[in-house]
Amino acid sequence: MKLYQALADALIEQDGAPVFGLMGDANMLYVSAFRERGGRFVAAAHETGAVAMADSWSRATGRIGLSTVTHGPGVTNALTGLVEAVRSRSHVLLLTGATPGEPTHFQRLDLSTFAAAAGAGYERVHRPESLYRDVSRALQRILAEDRPVLLDVPYDLLLASVSVDPAAVRAPSHRARLVAGEMQLDSALGLIASATRPVILAGRGAVTAGAERSLVELAELIGAPLATSVPAKDMFAGHPSNLGICGNLTHTAASTVLAEADCIVAFGSSLNLHTTMRGELTAGKKIVQIDSDPGRFGWYLRPDEAVVGDADDVASVFIARLREAGHTSQRGWLDRAQGLIADFDPRSEFQDRSNGSTIDVRVAAVELDERLPARRNVVSDLGRFVHAAWPYIHTEDASRFTAMGGFGAIGLGLAGAIGMAVARPDAPTVCLVGDGGFMMNPAELATAVREQLPVIVVVFNDGAYGAEYHKFLVHGVDPAHSYMSWPDIQRVAEGLGAEAISVAKTSDFDAVAELLVDRTRPLVLDIRLDPTVDIVA
Repeated sequence: MKLYQALADALIEQDGAPVFGLMGDANMLYVSAFRERGGRFVAAAHETGAVAMADSWSRATGRIGLSTVTHGPGVTNALTGLVEAVRSRSHVLLLTGATPGEPTHFQRLDLSTFAAAAGAGYERVHRPESLYRDVSRALQRILAEDRPVLLDVPYDLLLASVSVDPAAVRAPSHRARLVAGEMQLDSALGLIASATRPVILAGRGAVTAGAERSLVELAELIGAPLATSVPAKDMFAGHPSNLGICGNLTHTAASTVLAEADCIVAFGSSLNLHTTMRGELTAGKKIVQIDSDPGRFGWYLRPDEAVVGDADDVASVFIARLREAGHTSQRGWLDRAQGLIADFDPRSEFQDRSNGSTIDVRVAAVELDERLPARRNVVSDLGRFVHAAWPYIHTEDASRFTAMGGFGAIGLGLAGAIGMAVARPDAPTVCLVGDGGFMMNPAELATAVREQLPVIVVVFNDGAYGAEYHKFLVHGVDPAHSYMSWPDIQRVAEGLGAEAISVAKTSDFDAVAELLVDRTRPLVLDIRLDPTVDIVA
């Protein structure tokens, strides 16, 4: 057996995980062998999209996502997607390979230095007989270090003969859950029990720990409303105590509650500048931070009490200890919070600035939330539109929402939506993207068409780089510098094989509702916006 065939067998052994990638000299042999063995290969249009697809797939499934690109420019093209996966602590294996052993090869690149620059781990297949040991080590490091690993399978080894069993690839082990010390638990519980207006804040770490049920129970026990960071958005969807997003996207009812709180108990949240509004939301409040990674403590602000441990485990211990002590909460604070939440109407947050030829992005977001299928996955790109889309467009639970925003790049959302759609085929996947982000990688729409994925691409099209428009105003510079003249997005989408419709007023959503039924191929909604409407202030 040739090494490339043995590697294909090893990939097949990864419990049916698809491989996202682009073929070239470095990987075409094992990709073709993988497909011939029944593996699913999703051919992306661009290498950074291939990595973003594996990243999103991993976030949606909790498993290691597989991606492969060729050497040289294939690797450099993948950089932004790889850094995004690193910053989001995603479990991704990126397979590529060193160029042939010719020192003047024009696609040569130091892969170990590249991986280090991205913040990813680096592993190499050293000899044909060490293939499975090297693959196993790469997979194990991904889980141990909570970051992607680039696996270098040198081109010169691909045709080497090997005699190995693919079952020799050892399934990687997850890290042991950390158990908080007694002093940490006692100090944190003392602060929580003494709070009169506590709030429980869940971050992505709480989502991956599956802590929703325990956090809801703890919140009821201590009389605390529930809030989330953006990565945990909609973890408590539908609960009467759900404040929604905590931070600079907080709605007015939630901001009132958060301003009155005297203690924030954060589970699996980094408490970054966006979540805390640069410390404004946490000022004067006691902070209890729970995280499985002690390196997260004090990264943005110093908590009053820090507890090392899994979010679900620690919440369960808190519940048991508080019940054992006979702790009861005062309902007045929670009743007030629930009343404000129940009375909140998202349309009361803003004045509709639609004008007949363009629609207010906030109105569009509310309309979409009401008309999209109740069960949906949502993957978001970045852009000014998120100030409307994230607070008003919801999912059933946090596991169905992904924001491709760990690196602050635009253009990864559509690829991320493809990864989510492959991971979660039980519901349509909605991609939220600005016109700039869409036009950066529109060819991935052809990937979704080829794969027959029911992706609904919502393009918030203001004909400008919207964030820059308002930053120019702040600096006293003519905002017209941010304008962009794009081709007609509806026609671009149709040319790539998708169905498409333009939306410029509320009544246009009636036609959209008909198109949302029984999707078998991608649909693009070109939402026409006015860049001068300020939704950030």
